[in-house]
Amino acid sequence: MKGFGFEREKQEEFFEGKDKLPDLDAVEKMFCDEDAQQGLQENMKKRWYSILNEDIKEDVNLDHILYRIHYKINSEMNNRKKLNLESVIKWTGRVAAILILPLALYLAIQQFKPVSPEKMTWVDIKAPAWTRVQFSLPDGSTGWLNSNSSLRYSGDYLKDRTLILDGESYLDVVTDEKHPLSVITGGVVVKVLGTKFNVASYKDEENVEVVLEEGKILFSDLENKNIYTLEPNEMLTYNKTNKDLAAGKVNPQKYLAWKEGRLVFRNDPLDIVARRIGRWYNVDVEIIGEVRTDLRLRATFLDENLEEVMHLLEQSLSIDYIILDRNLISGEIYSKRKVIITQKLVETNI
Repeated sequence: MKGFGFEREKQEEFFEGKDKLPDLDAVEKMFCDEDAQQGLQENMKKRWYSILNEDIKEDVNLDHILYRIHYKINSEMNNRKKLNLESVIKWTGRVAAILILPLALYLAIQQFKPVSPEKMTWVDIKAPAWTRVQFSLPDGSTGWLNSNSSLRYSGDYLKDRTLILDGESYLDVVTDEKHPLSVITGGVVVKVLGTKFNVASYKDEENVEVVLEEGKILFSDLENKNIYTLEPNEMLTYNKTNKDLAAGKVNPQKYLAWKEGRLVFRNDPLDIVARRIGRWYNVDVEIIGEVRTDLRLRATFLDENLEEVMHLLEQSLSIDYIILDRNLISGEIYSKRKVIITQKLVETNI
């Protein structure tokens, strides 16, 4: 029986990227059909032995590669029906890396081969909606990415510990005085040596929020016009529009609880509550009309769904709300669910 999964020549073209548009069913069969495994393993062993004599860096830490593979399996398997052909091909390559050790080592080593500056490699870590992703960086630093967030760093990270963040991340940074770690996000730079902190900076939100748990943080905008040094248990809020910043003492655990899957509010006003619910449940939340400024919420949510949370808010804050379902925008693209909040009308007896 002939087919893409059983022809070694076709396998070579697939792994070397020469076959740009292979048949999807054939790609799946290559990695999923038991009859194809023997030939596939032989192919991978040959690739493994071919790189034994190459000049490989001995001090490369590949833990972050493993985390990326785990993430791809966990997140993309759940959305497999939505994958296009190109993403399926990339995903199947990573699954093979988990299942076949020689291929895993081959892929990792190939990524860390010396490259020219114009061909610098980048590593991307992403947390799709409804997920939280734990990761490890090449220097041993660890962290978490919240829902709808991404983190990027270059292949020479050990020489230049710079992270580019979109969304929210918690970082536990290993100390390296010669190489400070910088997080660039939302027009600001957060620079640290060794510390634990949280940064929230979503593109569609006006503020950047930095909460320090341990150590020290040097905060500045890209023009160095606003500079501030954070101490433990401090939170800094920077407005990306008017460039204003404000800092004050907080309980860091309220802002770090998302790592354990808890949504915590401690005497928070309604606008803050609405913004965090929007992030948490990946919905758009809009407050319409005048709402009392003294409305504050103290609560902890663990496994409650959006409807349960909004029902509690209705009872606790004396508000009305409606939840609008998704709308088809175009093709297979749907809008987010939307929550509209209004002040509850006070009934009067005449």
